[in-house]
Amino acid sequence: MNTLPAKIFTVSVNPAIDLFLDVPSIAFDEVLRATSARRVWAGKGFNVSRAMQRLGANSMALGFIGGFAGMAIRAGLEAEGISTDFVTVEEETRTNVMVVDQAADRHIKVNQAGAPVSKAAQTEFLARVHRHLSPGDHWVLTGSLAPGLDSAFYAELIELIHASDAVAILDTSGAALRCGCAARPDLVKPNIAEARDLTGALVTSMADARRAVEAFHAVGAQRVALSLGADGLVYSDGATIVHGCPPALRVRTAVGAGDALLGGLIWALMQGKCATEVACWGAATGAVYALADELPCDAQPAVRQMIERLTITQLKP
Repeated sequence: MNTLPAKIFTVSVNPAIDLFLDVPSIAFDEVLRATSARRVWAGKGFNVSRAMQRLGANSMALGFIGGFAGMAIRAGLEAEGISTDFVTVEEETRTNVMVVDQAADRHIKVNQAGAPVSKAAQTEFLARVHRHLSPGDHWVLTGSLAPGLDSAFYAELIELIHASDAVAILDTSGAALRCGCAARPDLVKPNIAEARDLTGALVTSMADARRAVEAFHAVGAQRVALSLGADGLVYSDGATIVHGCPPALRVRTAVGAGDALLGGLIWALMQGKCATEVACWGAATGAVYALADELPCDAQPAVRQMIERLTITQLKP
């Protein structure tokens, strides 16, 4: 019987380097000179690993990387204290470029498609997953699928994870989300756009949110956390439905807040907390992140303070 503490693995199969270039203003057909530049090792799973780390739980990041950009991602994450086990692919990991107009507070972002993943690389990845699998561990499957990966890729991973009595958490979109739900993940974390894609209906009220959550349960998700942006989340474990809403905040960024929210949910689930407490930890962690574009190094005190400021509402099934 496995008596070791549960471990966390985050999977980012289409990672990137996000290159941010600040310019005084955006002008076409001219040479723009950046006043500052920064690179971020980008992937939803990486963001979840960072959130877990600042909540006090270590994780390992898995996925596919290639070329000099891939080596930079591995080195950068390990410098942050996040362990990795990546499969190398032949082509260069993508670099996404965001040009930020400082004068007008607007930007242009160009995303690359991503490095293709061969069948051999997929086989090697599944072999590494097999080596890591243990009962009770939490696997977080995140983000878009790289070229070469079938829409059922996450569904197959979920089945593999469940066969080892481990926990599968899914945060993706489109066909990968629909296929993944059919494999009965332990938790899915859609946003309102992804909910509309699944149901065909807008989410503009709590009644809409409740129906969207129930739709995800109907297609297989065991727990659902519907992210509502500034309005927090609606969380359901199948028996209890809770809306956790933060107070009005001066938000610095919404980018990455959903990944921090997911980190808070996972931390609470691993502590065995009830549905209401899980919702609180998710909503509060996302709100703390949105205030500063990051979580404090020791995030738990700030998250606990934010929990005290939440409005918690039980919704009827």
